[in-house]
Amino acid sequence: MQVLLTIPADAADPFDDSTAALEGWGVFDAGPDPSGHAVVQLQALPAPAGGVAAFERDEDAWAYVVAQARAGSNLHRLALAAVNDVERALIEGTCGAW
Repeated sequence: MQVLLTIPADAADPFDDSTAALEGWGVFDAGPDPSGHAVVQLQALPAPAGGVAAFERDEDAWAYVVAQARAGSNLHRLALAAVNDVERALIEGTCGAW
């Protein structure tokens, strides 16, 4: 998987993928769907070597990111804004709108 979300360094509040990774999640390019559209997903990261994963499943990471976005975190809002329409529908179906 490749980290996809990059915001210009001069943005007022840039996305910080290293902070996301420290929290145990990330936004990734999962390749094109069958029709050629980009698939951008918010996923839980696997456990670090010798460690424990922050989230057991992607859905757990979604719930965390949505909760943080609702609380006003721009980092988490930027991540949710980056996902593709299918991923957004899955996240909203699981966690509700943010």
